[in-house]
Amino acid sequence: MNQTNFWNDAAKYGAIIGGVSALCSLLGDATGIGIFGLVGFALYIVLLIRFTRRRTMEYSTPEREYDFGRRWGFVVATCLFIGIINGAYSVLASRILFTAQYAQVYDEVSRSLVSTGIYTDELKAMADRMMRSPLWLVFSGVFGQLIFGSIFGLIIAAGVQPPRRIDKQSE
Repeated sequence: MNQTNFWNDAAKYGAIIGGVSALCSLLGDATGIGIFGLVGFALYIVLLIRFTRRRTMEYSTPEREYDFGRRWGFVVATCLFIGIINGAYSVLASRILFTAQYAQVYDEVSRSLVSTGIYTDELKAMADRMMRSPLWLVFSGVFGQLIFGSIFGLIIAAGVQPPRRIDKQSE
């Protein structure tokens, strides 16, 4: 029973891309080598294009093509699931795997907020709690991916065209 639909495909492909992205982030965090971020980004884009192209080819028919809006919606929905995986990795990395590294980053951000002179101690404390909150980490991961998917989805949806079919009866 191979059941496929829009949300199943978006979740499946989003989990694959999110897993690859989280793995590259894990390798980058563990080794401190920044090239893993670039490799992760390249794989992210290549896989997103490939999966969008696959869905476009599967669902385009001679009667009805898989149009731009559907392609764009698929990219955004896939990015929603990528954001969930990336947000979960952020929680795992900051709470369990690399607490010292993430604490150092949070402290640097906190110091930069204080150095502006705009933020009071109360606002600084609230920002610290928010940055360390698991719910906020997941929400920011999902929201960031939705913005990314919305912008790059326009480009990907425009670039991934359905196959052009020539109707021989109209000739």
